[in-house]
Amino acid sequence: MRSILASIELFSSLSTEELAQVEAIAIRRNIAKGVLLFNEGEPIEHLYVLIEGSLKLFHGNDSGREFVYGLAEPGAAFGDLALFDPDKKEVRQVSAEADEDCVVLAISNANFAQLLVAYPQMKDAMLRRAVEVIKHLTTVVSDLALKDVYGRVRNVFESLAVKTDEGWLIDDQLTQQDLADRVGASREMIAKVMKELVSGGYVQTGRRKILILKKLPERF
Repeated sequence: MRSILASIELFSSLSTEELAQVEAIAIRRNIAKGVLLFNEGEPIEHLYVLIEGSLKLFHGNDSGREFVYGLAEPGAAFGDLALFDPDKKEVRQVSAEADEDCVVLAISNANFAQLLVAYPQMKDAMLRRAVEVIKHLTTVVSDLALKDVYGRVRNVFESLAVKTDEGWLIDDQLTQQDLADRVGASREMIAKVMKELVSGGYVQTGRRKILILKKLPERF
């Protein structure tokens, strides 16, 4: 576990002995696929660090619609930035659901605050992460405001595709509803975009996989 902690940016500045102290206060939790780690609106009482698996970060409304901000990978931390709030009344701004079986470490706010007092260099990593969060959210808002549905779909495809001998493969088992949630569109609109891409010979679909056969057009 200590070697995993050392690979996470938040704890990368700590020595082996200091990492042992983090390990001693952290509680390991297993989260099964499909289970919520936390809900938006909940008070932030723990820092969570994702060790294994991936988490879907999303915002939902009363009608059941979701907007997916993305998938968090191992090393991601949730709740640390709340300690910058002097009143300690921050709540979760998004929900997090296990996209696959996950392992997380939970550290209480009180224990994490003590770590920051003992090892203030950790704040540098927190500030760097805050900058990355701001950049990501700026990109999300910009895409929603300035790009049409196809442009947002193209962005998702290019971020997920992995090069293979056959072409660029997206093997994330994305359904049309998953894709709609990620780009803030209706499933019907996604179905229309996918139909155009398939008929144009740009992509091939099947078994919940998407194969990009040639460079996607800038516009549709």
